[in-house]
Amino acid sequence: MSSQLRIGPGDPVEKEATTGLSIDRLRTIIQDSHLNFLIGAGTSAPFFEPLGDVEKALTALRAADEETRLARASVQGYFFQKVLAPNARLLNARSDSGAQTLIKTYARFMAVLNRILLRRRSTLLGKQVNLFTTNIDMASEVALELLEIDTNDGFSGKIRPRLDLGEYSTLRYRQGGRFEYQSEIPTVNLFKIHGSAAWRGEGDDIYFDHQLKLVQAVQTTYEAAKPSLIRITRPAQIDAVRLKKRAVGKVRNDEVKNFVKAYSRLQIVNPEKTKFASTVLNKTYYELLRRFANELEKENSALFVHGFSFRDEHLLDLVTRAAATNPTLQVIVFCYDRDSYEEIKQLFPMERVKNGNILFVRPAEPEKDEDERKLSLGTVVEDFLEQVLVEKAPSPEHIIELKLDSAVGDSTNV
Repeated sequence: MSSQLRIGPGDPVEKEATTGLSIDRLRTIIQDSHLNFLIGAGTSAPFFEPLGDVEKALTALRAADEETRLARASVQGYFFQKVLAPNARLLNARSDSGAQTLIKTYARFMAVLNRILLRRRSTLLGKQVNLFTTNIDMASEVALELLEIDTNDGFSGKIRPRLDLGEYSTLRYRQGGRFEYQSEIPTVNLFKIHGSAAWRGEGDDIYFDHQLKLVQAVQTTYEAAKPSLIRITRPAQIDAVRLKKRAVGKVRNDEVKNFVKAYSRLQIVNPEKTKFASTVLNKTYYELLRRFANELEKENSALFVHGFSFRDEHLLDLVTRAAATNPTLQVIVFCYDRDSYEEIKQLFPMERVKNGNILFVRPAEPEKDEDERKLSLGTVVEDFLEQVLVEKAPSPEHIIELKLDSAVGDSTNV
């Protein structure tokens, strides 16, 4: 079953009106726009399991008493175990079927983006795509590395790559060996808005940690602290009130304190509405947000969103404001299922999106005895992005027959 488009804000339009964003229209947007993607946690599922309301829990667990600190450390341990530790499996995907599946999905996505850039007709638009992601996993980096696609992740240097946001302004060209022609190389600009499992802070700088040595060090402290942490086995247990009750009468031992100290060195934006782990990460975060906002303000920009629930208030505000002030911006949100569509569209009320330039894509209503075709990244690539690359069938040639006067004694086909 093919996917079905629903156009917002407001109630979904009738099925026959979904031709307002046909593949031809999508092809035009991609060819004629500055391309931006916003990728969220849902894109890397199910390899990274759902976490429950970690943000709400961590935000609530800020008191200084020992019981609250133990509950908070337990949530951090759960987050580390589910989101950061599995990245080691991505680096060794050959021996892990789950990691292989995720990397193959990302690789297929990246390969399509590269082909789209190669086919760009316009010489006014660069062969670049901006990939903004709130994910701290390394799926994007691993896939891009395997495909050998030119990537600009903001790091400069080979031996000890250091984060330098000025690198994002770099264009890359290839020059012919015998003839002095130049051609721009398709490039993916990768922006890790919330940091990365592979980021390691040293002083005022951030370096790329190829072998995830920092994550391995935190893993060691976590294993030592695990017996003393509150056991969390499923997302439903991520509840601040319940965790504090379970921590009554308990205190943090040295193993738990060591884990918390090691965890604080991770260069990630924690899922909570509080301060950042370090000043340098704070500056980096707001600089990346500024660049995201600048891209949305460009004339004829397109933003494709996948796996993102818009719970991040900063990004929700930036997208809504850009859509309202830049009528040439086109935002296309791929909703994983019909339920998530209902939730996300409520965040974009009509009065805040006066230009009507935010489109929502959701699965079609399934037929009887059929399952909903949910919009995973693989489905989006198959049903939409790869279809953009399919050459349209040529129009049949029209044969015009001109019959001359019989006195001429002939007729001519043209």
